Amino acid sequence: MIDLDELEARIAEGEKKNFFVAPLVKELIAELREARGERAAVVAWLRSVGFVEEFRRPQNLGRLMSNIAADAIERGEHRREEQP
Repeated sequence: MIDLDELEARIAEGEKKNFFVAPLVKELIAELREARGERAAVVAWLRSVGFVEEFRRPQNLGRLMSNIAADAIERGEHRREEQP
């Protein structure tokens, strides 16, 4: 995962040396931060409706699936592979 703080720090260092980036790059960084915040909220919600210790009971399969989905989203596995 891209470290956005590090990226912004490198941009700032470059700007001190008069190497400027397009404003679009900074907008993209802001959008990435927002998307990560939204993803974190979805993961938290999935965990709140997910299982704790009762995942072995068949009636709790939905909770198990919620946590599995939350884990996959957290790892970024929900992203679709782009075809070349």
